[in-house]
Amino acid sequence: MRTLALLACILMASCSALKESPKYQLSDDVYEYRQKGKKYQKVNVYVKDDTIRITSFNNPGQAVSTTPATDQLFLKKSFDVDIITIPFKYRPAVSTLPRQLTTDFNGNVFLGYRFDRFQIKYKATPLGIKKNLIHRALTLGVFGGLGSTSVTPSTTNGLTADEYDGLVLSRGFALMFGLKTLTVGFGVGWDSLTDRDKDIWIYQNRAWYGLTLGLNLN
Repeated sequence: MRTLALLACILMASCSALKESPKYQLSDDVYEYRQKGKKYQKVNVYVKDDTIRITSFNNPGQAVSTTPATDQLFLKKSFDVDIITIPFKYRPAVSTLPRQLTTDFNGNVFLGYRFDRFQIKYKATPLGIKKNLIHRALTLGVFGGLGSTSVTPSTTNGLTADEYDGLVLSRGFALMFGLKTLTVGFGVGWDSLTDRDKDIWIYQNRAWYGLTLGLNLN
């Protein structure tokens, strides 16, 4: 339930950020640009209202030749900082326990490299040419954070009689896809229990696999 609460907070924060952040719209910046049948080139992009001006990166005063009403692609590469949670962790079978799907609370900071792709598509209609902007992103990186886990006799091979929620330190790798400020993907990670039972916890430093859900911060 705590993970679901964090998930809800991320979703609400994402909806708010969508209204405030210009990053997920094509904006004034440097991009890799091409049209169909042409190679990518580095350009400066200037956006004002519905007008896009494209100039040479090496010579900002020189306009780049474009084919009218032809789809345009803009690529942007950047470092990425996210807050992510793993709503579901799949843990392979260990010792006497079968494989598990857990939903314990966790929160992590993700650092990665991000590729944003903006595509302007043109479509002929009876009223003229219609223009539509489509944005997608891909990010790959590492994460680390804190979480809780259930420590019981069954997760310690019966070596403790106590049942409690232990604190774990998490780290791992994630590949995520972005839509606006929201990023969703797949992660591989390892948890380290931090208390007295860390040496008998059966999942100590064993790999798990999970769904990642994040909110971009930069």
